[in-house]
Amino acid sequence: MSARYQIGGATAAEISASVEAGIRSGTLPAETALPPVRALAADLAVSPATVARAYQELRQRGLVATAGRHGTWVRARPPVATRRAALLPPPAPGTRD
Repeated sequence: MSARYQIGGATAAEISASVEAGIRSGTLPAETALPPVRALAADLAVSPATVARAYQELRQRGLVATAGRHGTWVRARPPVATRRAALLPPPAPGTRD
């Protein structure tokens, strides 16, 4: 993890927002390893389950990748946001809205 960026927060939402802010600002560049769950939990004085939930949220959103005991790191190319309408299949011919 970058020595210049300190992850903060007391809830899973706050921790994931802090990591996301670091990624978006470029302070946590691609391929940067995040601290282990237990180490970050000890630093923030929260439960390891709270940090694990934050990492899970980040992983579901495609911002980080995990490999079990091999750690968690910032993905090289975070996904691009798309409009939900673009994800829907086109309407069948002859249907009315």
